[in-house]
Amino acid sequence: MKTQIRRRLACAVLAVSIAVPAAAQQPSRDWEQVAAALKPGARVEVDLTDGTRVQGTVLGQDQDRAALVVSPKTRIPVEPWRIGYSEIRSIEQKGPREGMRPGTKVLLGIGIGVGVTMLLAGIAIATAY
Repeated sequence: MKTQIRRRLACAVLAVSIAVPAAAQQPSRDWEQVAAALKPGARVEVDLTDGTRVQGTVLGQDQDRAALVVSPKTRIPVEPWRIGYSEIRSIEQKGPREGMRPGTKVLLGIGIGVGVTMLLAGIAIATAY
């Protein structure tokens, strides 16, 4: 009898806790202060309220201090973006570049290819004698 009461009470508490809407808490951030702390040349990733994600380099702030100026990282160079503080959902500063650059990868591949070719040529010459 007591276990049924406990189960029903637990189910009632669970149902009430699910039925009550949770208050969505959005952190209030003053993006102007956060952006002012970023130095020009800093690599950032900015999430916008429309779902767009921009990776790029901070160029500075607009003169009227209503927007952050970012040069997006794209394959083809584009004009810098002026992103209003009201459009920003989050800003994340990126650290130093991780991994190898594409040119380094190409040169490493060429070096390995040349090395393997010379090794096979050396083996072929050694077995010929």
